[in-house]
Amino acid sequence: MKTFLFIVGIVLVVVALAIVWQLKLADDRQPVPSSSSVSEPVKEPIGNVEPSQSVQVPESVEETVKSRYEIPRTVRYRFTLKNTSNRLLDKADFWTYAPVKQTATQQVMRIDASHAHEILTDRLGNQVLHFVLTNIPPYASKLVSVTAELMLAKEVINLIPKNHQQWFLAEEPFVEISHPEIQRIAKRLKTTDDLRTSRKIFNWVARHIQYAGYIRDNRGALYALQQQRGDCTEYMYLFIALARVNGIAARGLGGYVYADDAILKADDYHNWAEFYWADKWQLADPQNKVFMEKQSNYIAMRIISEHSEIVRSHRFWYSGEGLSVRMN
Repeated sequence: MKTFLFIVGIVLVVVALAIVWQLKLADDRQPVPSSSSVSEPVKEPIGNVEPSQSVQVPESVEETVKSRYEIPRTVRYRFTLKNTSNRLLDKADFWTYAPVKQTATQQVMRIDASHAHEILTDRLGNQVLHFVLTNIPPYASKLVSVTAELMLAKEVINLIPKNHQQWFLAEEPFVEISHPEIQRIAKRLKTTDDLRTSRKIFNWVARHIQYAGYIRDNRGALYALQQQRGDCTEYMYLFIALARVNGIAARGLGGYVYADDAILKADDYHNWAEFYWADKWQLADPQNKVFMEKQSNYIAMRIISEHSEIVRSHRFWYSGEGLSVRMN
């Protein structure tokens, strides 16, 4: 009897093991879900997120910035290129600025021109249009026109820093920050607050420099300080130099000041300054006595810096034997 029970027990164990083995094989044969049937991970709100978790990505900084350029503005400008010789001009090269691609107060949306061109850019955002015109007959003229559509901002926008601020603290042509006379005035205007210092510099330049009308050649900050006269360019350079001596990044810009859509005129070309405060480039135009206001009236055509690879002139330049150019 004992032997019989022992045999039965062994049989039951073998049967149980066989059942377990079959169940395991069945599990192994179950299909693995395809990628299309895998559930998405739960998206946690941003704020307390582990590296392995998926998160809901917010609206990009770029889109947020774009939405703050809210004032549409269209500017048009044109040039007459003339072959002044009695010979066929086979090739004429002509370069002129388009508005700066993006600043704290403007963004270019579209550029159209009457002739084929290429756009040259630099790391500051300057844009130059290069035109090549061929086979201009003797004494003939060609008209080149440009239309730029922009969006402007009422208030300055905090752009993502591009590590260029150090460039605008150093000495460069027409910004003679190492000269003792400039350093003496700069130290007299220094306060414990960069904004107050910038305003004092602005007020000092606006009061002490006499507007002398258009001066063809750049004279620079030292000339403005010593002669106490100059055009908008000298006002700009002196403000920049005094700010840089006090450790405030400052730079010059060239362009036009219009409150509405406009046809740009050569006589309206203007230079002004910006200084870096509160992580933004702020407007300072001592010649026009405008400080941190009316930013949307300023159309920047160039950021003035020796670090630009393409900036060569105030408004345009050209090459071609017998070629003359004027802005209409």
